[in-house]
Amino acid sequence: MKYEPTRLEIFLTRLAFFFCGRTVYQAFADRLPLEGGEQVLDFGSGMGTVAYYAAKKLPHGQLTCLDISERWLSVCRKTLRSYGNIIYLHWESPSLAKESFDVAYCHFVLHDISDSELERVIPELAGSLKNGGVLVFREPLNETEKLRIIKRLIEQNRLFPKDSRITDIPMMGNALECVYIKQ
Repeated sequence: MKYEPTRLEIFLTRLAFFFCGRTVYQAFADRLPLEGGEQVLDFGSGMGTVAYYAAKKLPHGQLTCLDISERWLSVCRKTLRSYGNIIYLHWESPSLAKESFDVAYCHFVLHDISDSELERVIPELAGSLKNGGVLVFREPLNETEKLRIIKRLIEQNRLFPKDSRITDIPMMGNALECVYIKQ
């Protein structure tokens, strides 16, 4: 699971963040179930587009930005340099602390993970949530088969659907947002 973004990909992501940050990333962060003191995981943080807005909502909490790419994490550190409540993790293989997060979220990440890798990743995500913890994801709606696999794996790991909605995202198209709770 080795991946490093190209300079062009980083540049285009920065452009999207600059021009669409509030309508795309802040809108998603604003819907996260945060009260301010939670332990939160940004799975596949990339350059920190959602984390930039989520961190503001955690004055007494902590945000962990996790990515498989050292290059993305480096860019993420720059994006979030003004925050002191962030931990950065480079993930080379699935191993998250058990029951350590109140909320975990993934923004346009899971559809890029192979089916076999999802079979290892999703149990790790589910296991990292505390009882009553919440997993939120937003994925492209046109990835219907991948969405079926993601939802099946999430539900096999004791997470239950709480809410879902379809949104139209500028430059990205229609997306499915789902909220699952661990019981």
